[in-house]
Amino acid sequence: MDIQLTQILFQIINFSVVVGAVSFLLYKPVLKIFDERSKRIAEGERAAVKAQKAYSEIEKRQKIVESELKKERNKVIKDAQTEAGERRDTIISDAKAQAKVEIAELKTQWENEKAMLFKKAEKDMAESILSISEKVIGDALDKKAASQLIDSELKKIIKAL
Repeated sequence: MDIQLTQILFQIINFSVVVGAVSFLLYKPVLKIFDERSKRIAEGERAAVKAQKAYSEIEKRQKIVESELKKERNKVIKDAQTEAGERRDTIISDAKAQAKVEIAELKTQWENEKAMLFKKAEKDMAESILSISEKVIGDALDKKAASQLIDSELKKIIKAL
C-alpha cells in the first residue's frame, strides 16, 4: 500500500474538475433559480401588499360612496314625501273647494225648488181657500179681501213650518 503521488495528483485534478463542473453546471444554475424564485416571491409579496392596500382603499371608497348614496337616497325619499304631502294638501284643498261649490249649487237648487214648491203650494192654497170660502160664505169675495185673507193664512202656515 503505497501511496502514489501521481494517483493522488490525478485524484485531486479529477476532484477539481468534478467540483468545477458541478459548480459550473449545477451550483450556479441552482443558485440562479433560487435567486429568481426569491425575486418572484418578493414581487408576489409586494404585489400582495399593493393589492391589500388597493383593496382597503377600494373598501374606503365603497363606504364613502355607500354613505353618499344613503344620504342621497334619504334626501330623495324626504323630497318625495314632501312632494307627496304637498300634493295631498293640494288634492284635499281642491276637493274641499269642489265640495263647497257643489254644496253651494245644491243649496241654491234646493232653495229654488223650495221657493217653487212654496209658490205652487201658495197658489194651490189660494185656490182652495177661495173655493172653500165661496162654498162656506156662499158668494165670492172680492179680490182685495180674498188676497188679504189668503196672505194672512199663508203667513200663519209658513210660520208653522
